[in-house]
Amino acid sequence: MTASNRRSTDRRRFLAGLTAVSGVAVAGCSSFPWIDETNGSFPVSEVASVLSPPAPRIDGPVPVRPDASAIETALERVDELVAPIPNPLTVEAVPNGVVRESIADARNEAGESRAEAADATGPALYHALRGLRGGRANARQAITTWSAIDDETLAADLVDEYSELQPRVRDQRTSLAYRGNATDDELFRSALYYSRLEAALDRAIGSLGQWEIDEGATVIDTGEAAADLESAAATASGWEHFADRYEATLDEPIDLEPILRGALERCVDYADGVAFPAQDDDWFDEIGVGDINETYLEHILWRTGNAVTDERERMETSVSDGDLGTGLYHAVRFEQAFRTFAVVRDRIADGSVSLPETLADVRDERKAAIGAAETARDALTDPSPGALALAETSQRLEWADQSVRRVADADSDAVTSLNSEYGDYVRVRASLEVLPEAVDAFRSRVLEG
Repeated sequence: MTASNRRSTDRRRFLAGLTAVSGVAVAGCSSFPWIDETNGSFPVSEVASVLSPPAPRIDGPVPVRPDASAIETALERVDELVAPIPNPLTVEAVPNGVVRESIADARNEAGESRAEAADATGPALYHALRGLRGGRANARQAITTWSAIDDETLAADLVDEYSELQPRVRDQRTSLAYRGNATDDELFRSALYYSRLEAALDRAIGSLGQWEIDEGATVIDTGEAAADLESAAATASGWEHFADRYEATLDEPIDLEPILRGALERCVDYADGVAFPAQDDDWFDEIGVGDINETYLEHILWRTGNAVTDERERMETSVSDGDLGTGLYHAVRFEQAFRTFAVVRDRIADGSVSLPETLADVRDERKAAIGAAETARDALTDPSPGALALAETSQRLEWADQSVRRVADADSDAVTSLNSEYGDYVRVRASLEVLPEAVDAFRSRVLEG
């Protein structure tokens, strides 16, 4: 088969797959009904109206609950670290204003994390223990910066601590074994658990891999270096506790590795069969669009397509690395991304997505995204990679809201465009609308073995 013939075959396979998930026949399509790109400029003083009603808060799913005693231990660690620091921190105590501010900011952030975690109950204890990693790191930064003002030996002590901590975290990662119960729901809970475990330990290992401190380190440098070590130590101890608690929930556990690996390989095979075209100069032709002008709508479509490629690559990397939990998480994100692309593409094609001319255009898109989030929340209640995808997609809605808030807080006499925020709402809305169907497809692929 020639390269040209292969390319035509791949394009037909892609378009067939796109039609299957979108319900729209696109083969032969050569142009979109583009509208005039003259879009609205809105008074900054009115932009905040876009943010009503408030978006729902959707917390991440909980694969395992910690003991309350683990939270207490982490809270005590925060208290122990900050206790020696004078409060208030005066000029007499720390004459250098930059250093004083660094200590105070780190201590205040530690206190905020502590207060939030201390109020947690029930399922929120899982998020509280994970969040206290940051609280411990900030507390350690504050006390180390404070102590380093008078103690020049701290840098050497940190090097010794690093030498002990790095192999501990690496051993924790390499000794990971996939275990769980055999029921369908438990399989998906296990996939979620291992995806979070892999991500947490990989983040700690990556941080330690870049860790260094030299003889010329300032007291602030020393405090930040200590914070990195504390964060990694909190990750290690936190997931050691989670591992114990997870194991305690298992009833006659089995080795899940062959099951999870087979499921992930099926997901990869499906993604390869989609034959999503490479995003090169011919990409718009390959997806059945044809020539279009350089517009922000083109940018939205490009970014939406980029997510498909990214999730497929992450899934394939997870297979080669043996990160089965992470790979299955990216498998459900691929299912979501591919369907999102189909929806966004079709909405642009039929004119229902265009550059916003009024604030109502932006507000309506956001309201539709909120409705889709609530629908998906009601459909995805069990701890699973799909529920995690919901939480993280909903976070993107909050990020878009934050961008609108920043605009609203600017000079009230100015005018602004909300093209970027509108594009974010378009993509998030589609991502939330397709998620239940994407999760169903993912579950079917995982369970077909």
